[in-house]
Amino acid sequence: MSPGEPTPTPARKPNRLADGIVLLTILILTAVFVTLRIRTNGILTDSVAAQDTESYFQCADRNFLTRSGYTCSRSAALPFLYSLLNPTGDHELTVLAEPFFGSTPRLAVQPGTEAIILFQLIFSIVSWVLFVWTAASLFENPSARVFAALILFAFAFVPQQSDWDSILLSESLSFSFFILMSAFFLWFLRFALSRPARNSRETVQTAAAAALTFLSAAGWIFTRDTNAYYVALIALLCFGLTAAKLRRRALRAAIVPGALTIALAVLFLFQQSAFRESERWLLPMMNNYVGNVFPYETRVAWFAERGMPVSETLLTRTGSAEYNGVAEEKEFIEWLRNDGTKTYTAFLVDHPLLTALSIYNAADEFFAENVQPFFYGAKEDKPRWAEPLGNLLHPLTSALLLIAPALCLILIGSRAAPGNPLWTVFACLLTVGGIALTGIAYLGEVRSIWRHVLSGVFMLRLATWIGLLAVYDRTRSARTEKKEKDDGPGGKQNSAII
Repeated sequence: MSPGEPTPTPARKPNRLADGIVLLTILILTAVFVTLRIRTNGILTDSVAAQDTESYFQCADRNFLTRSGYTCSRSAALPFLYSLLNPTGDHELTVLAEPFFGSTPRLAVQPGTEAIILFQLIFSIVSWVLFVWTAASLFENPSARVFAALILFAFAFVPQQSDWDSILLSESLSFSFFILMSAFFLWFLRFALSRPARNSRETVQTAAAAALTFLSAAGWIFTRDTNAYYVALIALLCFGLTAAKLRRRALRAAIVPGALTIALAVLFLFQQSAFRESERWLLPMMNNYVGNVFPYETRVAWFAERGMPVSETLLTRTGSAEYNGVAEEKEFIEWLRNDGTKTYTAFLVDHPLLTALSIYNAADEFFAENVQPFFYGAKEDKPRWAEPLGNLLHPLTSALLLIAPALCLILIGSRAAPGNPLWTVFACLLTVGGIALTGIAYLGEVRSIWRHVLSGVFMLRLATWIGLLAVYDRTRSARTEKKEKDDGPGGKQNSAII
């Protein structure tokens, strides 16, 4: 082994009895999860639509082989799915939820949406099964693998998570693509963080994991625009891996992470370019100015000094930009298109304390809900009996903003199980990404805050459970190794499934 190369992960001694018990248990948990997802959700093609749903159908008419498909008023992934599963575009939205006005109808079959809802369910199940099996296989201790399968399947099953698969919005597809991407990226990290590939088979597996990570990231980045920043974070991580391997002169081992870095960077730049051209950012930015600038004289003066047109009628605009007529302020809108985003960003950077305090003061609001607001589910529509468990697995507390980083620090500082730092890297990636996406989403849109920060909050909830499982795995593995040393050669059989 060359100097500076990380210590290889010690190979776990095989124990057929323990491995067989673990495999059988996870198979049973998988069967239970799939059965419950199918049997506890009423009619599988029931759904509910929202005010935004129709716009996804409108964007489905675009050509997704051209740039036009990515510059519509909605991110491309869901319209592309609609174009595949409903090529004629014929549909009728008969169940429309308006949570702002307290309208939460019952689920029902909506003509032209049946295949879409069924796909969302199947894609969700497949993605979670792949993720759980991948995650469980990468824990060292047998009991940790079982607990990982149990907790993660439960996390995915409870209504707090599974309800989204019945809603004709982007959340279901976003969650499923993210979990699928995470499964492939975990497998990539498993190889990339260990010693260089010992044979061509491992090289092929690493390349395949990287390719699948990129493909799933390409799907995920076009479900919600803020997802792009997490993809950029993964690209930075891959760049770090590439640089580390180059420093050790492991040129061959640097090829795959280097290629993934470039591919993800190009994907990020394309998404950002299409996002700017689409002007999907314009309405949220109008809302930011209406809610965070116009009511404050000192802020108005700051922006006016930097060229923002100011008029008496402009400053009287209140409420959502969809209804308050701010779009009629032609001079302001023209300035907003050209300079509004960079000026608003400069304001946030120039006032770091104000920016930090605004996020801090809103933290409780980020975690105030964990159940979708679009439909009321009777007991025949959803497993309401699982909601208390869902409140445990999807906590309603902003303390996760401290707990998840604390678990990362424990994993970073732990000396219990030296070797491949897979779970430390992944838990910290989820934590940093979750905090970043939550902050970016909040600063990017002052309305419908809970739904816009949902991706980041979801990551923090998942990061907390991943962190707890990783700490448990390290602790149990260290105890098992100590017991084996104390007991001698026979100790393995006695402690294999502790």
